[in-house]
Amino acid sequence: MERKIWIGIGILAAVLLILSLFIFLYRPTPTREQLLKKFEEFEGKSQEMKEMGYNVTEAEGFARRAWQAFNRKDYIQAEEFLRKAFESLEKARKILVIPEEVKEASREKLRNIRVAVVYESVTDYRAFNRSLNDVVQHLKSVNADFVFRGFWVWGPCAERCSDLPEEVLNIYEERGFDCERQGYYYAHLRDVISSIKGEMPDIIFCSGIPAQRINFIEIDPITNKIYEKDEVEKMALDPSKWGMTTSKEELQRRLQNTMIGTGGYFPDITNPEFQKLLLDRAKKQIDAGADAIWIDMLFSQARILAKLTNDPYHPAVRESYEASSKIIDKIHRYGYEKYRRYIYVGTWWTFLELPYPTPDVDFITVSPLPEEVERMSLNDSRWEDIIKKAKNLKSVTILAFIDWGTEHSPMVVFSQKLEPEKQKEFLVKANQFFASKGIVFAYPLHGGFMGKSAKKLSFNKWNIYDSLAPEFQIFETVKELSSIRY
Repeated sequence: MERKIWIGIGILAAVLLILSLFIFLYRPTPTREQLLKKFEEFEGKSQEMKEMGYNVTEAEGFARRAWQAFNRKDYIQAEEFLRKAFESLEKARKILVIPEEVKEASREKLRNIRVAVVYESVTDYRAFNRSLNDVVQHLKSVNADFVFRGFWVWGPCAERCSDLPEEVLNIYEERGFDCERQGYYYAHLRDVISSIKGEMPDIIFCSGIPAQRINFIEIDPITNKIYEKDEVEKMALDPSKWGMTTSKEELQRRLQNTMIGTGGYFPDITNPEFQKLLLDRAKKQIDAGADAIWIDMLFSQARILAKLTNDPYHPAVRESYEASSKIIDKIHRYGYEKYRRYIYVGTWWTFLELPYPTPDVDFITVSPLPEEVERMSLNDSRWEDIIKKAKNLKSVTILAFIDWGTEHSPMVVFSQKLEPEKQKEFLVKANQFFASKGIVFAYPLHGGFMGKSAKKLSFNKWNIYDSLAPEFQIFETVKELSSIRY
């Protein structure tokens, strides 16, 4: 019985072989006209993809060999090479290369910005009893050409507030956060950016996303997928993934207490699901009109694990660093592939302290330390050290701003410990200092958390810094500084 089975298999194999040979030997030879039409189709696709930034070198190589076969009148061989050329185009379509001249021209524009302002966020004007026109006029009056952190996503954010899960809306309500009034939804962001650019077409609008936090409930703003807590927890950073003794629970508890607060986890940047969520946040803001994406603490995981292992070359550190770098590349690629726009990507400068190839960032951010603000004196050696390290980056822009986020942040010191006159004095000193170092200083026009225990509130209500608030009144100083030519 077994012998009959094997004989049957042998006969079937022989039949298939003969059939294949028949098809190969007797397949119709393509005509000269058919091939010329395919060559024309290839040239059109190849040229279009080349202009879009794709590398089509391999495909063009197959096409040349197809022409050689065509000129020999070996039309079957020519057809085979053309098939490979088209296959190569499809492979190349997955790997976009942004033309170097596009990148350099874009970075040159970024290096030439004169007036950068912090305005977080341009969508919350209703909460401050302002109009969209007020926002535009604030920006125009200081001749801003770069808006930093113009929109910031910390909690779940969707196309419209009604798209958010009811549980998220309840949490916002408990915190006194009105999604509609704060303008915390992408449809509104799109309208606001459009209005700003209608008046200021050359302005660079930069929005922000955090790499250090994922909320217990999340929503992907592109797919609208809701992530429940158990799904989110799977994306949380777990040191045991690399064989470390520190437990996931211990590390998360530590980071919740020191860095990200309650209601969320510190995510794992090497987790594909989190990478997609982070990228979709960036994509949604680009779709809304953002020209630049600032990623808060993008390389913090690599730095945390380097400290945890006491080994900057540990596989966990290297993999985290590489994953963070690829996020930058993917944002660049998305903007250029979909919109033919070069999207700037920036993050904190501290990745320069790790011994790895520098990522393809367009700008890095630095903040005065709380003690520098309180002393009203910037540490020259500290800033020179940062500048020296940044020289390894190609044509990067350094942006300084007064940072916030903790109860002892530079913004807390600036707003709570310095009187308005001293705030103005610090801004003047900082403006001169940074200009002398070739660093762009982003003026605090609107935005910046002043701490949970802030006593001096904007308009006696908000713990968000505002240059027009009667408690601070530094707007005129910002106007004066923005007009200075160094």
